[in-house]
Amino acid sequence: MAEALTESGAQVTVVCSAANLENGSPGKHTEQIIYAPAFRMRKKTTSSRLLNNLTFALTSFFCAAGAGKTDVVVTSSPPPLISVAGWLIARTKRARLIYDVRDIWPDIALEMGSFRKGSIYDRVFRKITRFMYKRADLITTVSPGKVEKLQKHVKDVRSDCEKVILVGNGFDEKILASPFYGEIKEKYGLGGQFTCVYIGNIGLAQGLESILRLAEETKHREARFLLFGKGAEKERLEQLVQEKGLTHVQFCGPLPPEHILTVLRSADLSFIPLKSAQMKDSIPTKLYEALGVGCPVLLMAEGDACTILDETGLGMHLSPDHPERLASVFDEIIERYDQIAAYREEAEDLVKTRYSRQKITAAFAARLWQEAANGRSAEANE
Repeated sequence: MAEALTESGAQVTVVCSAANLENGSPGKHTEQIIYAPAFRMRKKTTSSRLLNNLTFALTSFFCAAGAGKTDVVVTSSPPPLISVAGWLIARTKRARLIYDVRDIWPDIALEMGSFRKGSIYDRVFRKITRFMYKRADLITTVSPGKVEKLQKHVKDVRSDCEKVILVGNGFDEKILASPFYGEIKEKYGLGGQFTCVYIGNIGLAQGLESILRLAEETKHREARFLLFGKGAEKERLEQLVQEKGLTHVQFCGPLPPEHILTVLRSADLSFIPLKSAQMKDSIPTKLYEALGVGCPVLLMAEGDACTILDETGLGMHLSPDHPERLASVFDEIIERYDQIAAYREEAEDLVKTRYSRQKITAAFAARLWQEAANGRSAEANE
């Protein structure tokens, strides 16, 4: 998003947590980056998350003073606590406020069972999001289902629901510029036995116990399962793999971004799960990546993500509510593999044409220029 804005001629400043520096060098950027101090999460507990979010919200407000004159402030949620700081920055700088909603809170937390409806968390987060809906000049979100859901929420606090627009995640075409690493393909034994890969966070939200059940129940015991990533559930799942004797399941650690193309181009199947069937408006970025490089997909989801997979024909999906069907769907993919894989080129072309992140963010940049002009016009009329 920052790149698209910079290319459109805007001066961009990103205010982010200093914790990002722990991930190594940020590389070359055309935008200015301001690192705001925040409480460091040693463990992802509720209290540590709240401390992290609250301290960043506070420090980001003061650090944003270094950005100088500002026309537009984009604040992204989750985490929702930080959004209020974005509003304060916009108000202080007399800037237009864009509320970028990646997941709808507290709805997503209720769908995942993180807390109960009517609980203190539910009530607090609902007040915060309603506050932001009322005060944002524009509300953006990442899927058609989320647009529809947000319009209903926004209608409760304001009449202009057209302020909710779609700015999807999409496929990052820069992945296609990555070199193909033959040594990476050889390292993980790709290109031999049928290999299913998972790339992403190994946390509570992914429900990755399903892939272990799949490895146990498939009748194609020669198939291999490689999991790339790290997260809160990794250690427990590794223990389960040992206990169950699943020698064909391997945890490979985090995958550097430049190796994603090689792994997805070499793998036979990409496994992409959502934990809950209620998450119908969620589209995992991993889905765009797999389809964009022509890797067939086994998707556990309902709703918008399934619509995209059906458009391409490059894979099969089932509901997270029916994990007992996972092995039979996986077996069917193997048995119909040539027929499914024949859609590789069509899928790649469709994703690049309809879901290119570069095209989506360029259109968003144009909209932000319009918002900046609206803000200057309103200021001149005061």
